[in-house]
Amino acid sequence: MWFKASAPGSLMLLGEYAVLQGGQALVCAIDKRMTIYLSPRTDTKISISSRLGKFSCDLTNIIIQSPFQFVLTAINQFQALLKTGCDITIESEFSHIVGFGSSAAVTVATIAALSTWLNQDFDTMQLIDQARTVVQKVQGQGSGSDVAACVLGGVVAYRMDPIAVEILPATFPITIVYSGNKTTTEDAIKYVQASFAEKPQLFQEICHGISACAELGINYIKQKKWYELGQVMNSQQRLMDELGVSTPKLNESIENLRQQPDILGAKISGSGLGDCAVGLGTVETIEFQSPEIIVLPASISTRGIECENG
Repeated sequence: MWFKASAPGSLMLLGEYAVLQGGQALVCAIDKRMTIYLSPRTDTKISISSRLGKFSCDLTNIIIQSPFQFVLTAINQFQALLKTGCDITIESEFSHIVGFGSSAAVTVATIAALSTWLNQDFDTMQLIDQARTVVQKVQGQGSGSDVAACVLGGVVAYRMDPIAVEILPATFPITIVYSGNKTTTEDAIKYVQASFAEKPQLFQEICHGISACAELGINYIKQKKWYELGQVMNSQQRLMDELGVSTPKLNESIENLRQQPDILGAKISGSGLGDCAVGLGTVETIEFQSPEIIVLPASISTRGIECENG
């Protein structure tokens, strides 16, 4: 007997930092997936393997350890219900060093596989809540917007508290550029918090502006006003600059994207200080002065969590 669950990676389109303050966010699922294969065992051993390495422990003494901290924390949430251990294999169509929400994807897929194994029915909101709890427990914070995109697929409007989720009935072309290095979300948030420790009012004003951009973006998507959506992305990028989370290579990525005739707008995707930029539209070829800056082939996908067993 085996159980399989796969979840898409995700990309933040609008609302970074504001979503952690109760503001609006816009996030999407992409066509690169994370897959969990789970095989029950007859003993109490937990065994995990992926291209990042291998790890094992006993079900009665689960040790939360990198790089499998999200998988192990998810298993720990189900510990009281598990009678035996299991073998888990993780396969991914994207690298964990790229900001495609790998933590959210592996968490969602693990919880879905465990729930299927235990014959537990779950709805999408329950899965979002369970996965968000795991991510927050590991990271100390996290909005859950990437979790929502992983579960639902497509383009999702999201608020954290009280949770509000809406799937938007539209997809559109995007171009994703990796700037060549990544700062973890936790470290980027800490950097911003330290930078604005003595300027809390300014920080709130910037976050309010970012949330307003996300709200406008959601309305423009519903109206299929793509030029206006691109302009809102440009507007939020100016606010990301005010937060101090852009870098020379991100700036190069964004400037080059905006110079392309079929790109309507471009900005940082995610917490910044490295990682990715996203442009609205597609390009056939694009060149960057810095050789480490590359285009990542990916597009918006309407496929959310998927489960099967046999």
